[in-house]
Amino acid sequence: MRKKKRLISLLLAVFIAVACLPAGIARADKASSIELKFDRNKGEVGDILIGTVRINNIKNFAGFQVNIVYDPKVLMAVDPETGKEFTSSTFPPGRTVLKNNAYGPIQIADNDPEKGILNFALAYSYIAGYKETGVTEESGIIAKIGFKILQKKSTAVKFQDTLSMPGAILGTQLFDWDGEVITGYEVIQPDVLSLGDEPYETPGTDIPISDNPAATPSSTPSVTPSPEVKPTQTPSPAENSAKVELEPVLDNATGEAKAAIDEEKLNKALDEAKKSEDDKLVELNIKKVENADAYIQQLPAKFLIKSDAEYKLRIATEQGIIEVPANMLNTADISKLVKNDSVVEFVIRKVKVDELGAELKEKIGNRPVIDISVVVDGKKVEWSNYKAKVKISIPYKPDAKELENHEHIVVLHIDDAGKAVSVPSGKYEPSLGVVTFETNHLSKYAVSYVYKTFADIGSYAWAKKQIEVLASKGVINGTSDTTFTPQADITRADFMILLVKALGLTAEVTSNFDDVSEKDYYYEYVGIAKELGITTGVGNNKFNPKAKITRQDMMVLTTNALRIAGKISSTGTRADVERFSDKDQIASYAVEGVATLVKEGIVVGSGDIINPRGNASRAELAAIIYKIYYK
Repeated sequence: MRKKKRLISLLLAVFIAVACLPAGIARADKASSIELKFDRNKGEVGDILIGTVRINNIKNFAGFQVNIVYDPKVLMAVDPETGKEFTSSTFPPGRTVLKNNAYGPIQIADNDPEKGILNFALAYSYIAGYKETGVTEESGIIAKIGFKILQKKSTAVKFQDTLSMPGAILGTQLFDWDGEVITGYEVIQPDVLSLGDEPYETPGTDIPISDNPAATPSSTPSVTPSPEVKPTQTPSPAENSAKVELEPVLDNATGEAKAAIDEEKLNKALDEAKKSEDDKLVELNIKKVENADAYIQQLPAKFLIKSDAEYKLRIATEQGIIEVPANMLNTADISKLVKNDSVVEFVIRKVKVDELGAELKEKIGNRPVIDISVVVDGKKVEWSNYKAKVKISIPYKPDAKELENHEHIVVLHIDDAGKAVSVPSGKYEPSLGVVTFETNHLSKYAVSYVYKTFADIGSYAWAKKQIEVLASKGVINGTSDTTFTPQADITRADFMILLVKALGLTAEVTSNFDDVSEKDYYYEYVGIAKELGITTGVGNNKFNPKAKITRQDMMVLTTNALRIAGKISSTGTRADVERFSDKDQIASYAVEGVATLVKEGIVVGSGDIINPRGNASRAELAAIIYKIYYK
């Protein structure tokens, strides 16, 4: 612990050194504050309360460190989006300030979840560039933390001083872009969480204070800083990847900047790349060219007709990034076009919104639109391969409103007829400043912002956000434009649609169940589930699509899907469901599936009840699908 605590202290010392300024003190304005506020102060066991740490009117804000304490017997710190338990190195998500990659944000966390301590820090490293803009990030969210309720007992979560942060104001330290410690701001603590019937008693030493003596230096070390290098805004490369920097040539007539790599250099890069869990990765970074409307990466086509995805190539440009697997072009239609000396070109072209029509222009606004295509030996090919997913990232800088609700930033697929539909896998990555998604075909794609809600979900606070996010992304639909009918049971077919969409599962549907017709709206989704082995039906090649799904069947199918998608590797046992009083009602075939989701924290039950044979409501399913969407 001591070494890590010192690392956190040194993070801010480094920040001051990089700023090339002596440590000093700056006084905040009277209206300045840092606050920790919860979305609600009541809940049931298994619920997740979300605490938001926000700074308000902090002039020239450029770095911080905070120490937050809680009772680990009552609450568990978790990722508010995925429900995954915090570890010692988990840095909370959700910040809307100090996130511009152009200024090299450095973050570090040294939590102690067993003792109920969250201690994390972040600062910009490229201070000169940040200060040069003259635009300060004075107000916004610096962290969002989920607290899962473990027992019904009133408790407190608060900022608290620690010996590792001398001079802190109630466990908080803020720094400005001159390297000065900010003082004079208000620290706003959250209300007591009224989780039990007994009134909360202020603890003495029950909530621990870190006793680590490694303190932030009281004076800045004498450091001769290295020349400042402005960080790239491209998403951080993988540690084991091989990187190739490419200088494109601009065709002034077409506005196309073309880069090329030959067989020898690509083979060398593949040899240098180290094998990891996600296969080898070679990064082809095309340098920015002024006045370029499109970027083209040229390479030997034979590198992309392998039998499996033994490696990936990431083509990065200022307009977008595309990551392609080695088997991308191994399709019946394209592989026969590829000769030994064939050349493939990936084209990433910027699209003007004005070219898309009034309706799309209204949806997209001034957000980026790109057109990605594949050309083999000078001929554009229509690529689609269910066995080879392509990952695409589009750089995007949201406005303040969008940052507050970044889960509503979506990706639209625009077809040749100009029709736009949401890509369910589209997510904004705050730490990278990009919108990412996966696809099995290439086309035009746009960034948009959609906030979809329904008139009948107000009383379902525990599922409201989940329903709105999934509906905005096109994962789930309402029962009408204005209603969701959250209390209604869901059918087996409709659940399969949600599951397949949320996990982005694809397959070639060669057959289906006898009671699923090609005319049915769920035909493709049920077919994919059958093809991948998620479901074998109810017997006699039947699926019973219109029957209401039970909670235990929902859990079995979800476990199967998560395994196939590579999202889980653990297996639950009967011991994981022992705490439920109705555990004996779980069918023998469902024990493993139910237990696995309980073990993974995806299903928590209601107190000591898991209700395996009850039907699952639309609201319940939305809450669960939301968890696996972010897993």
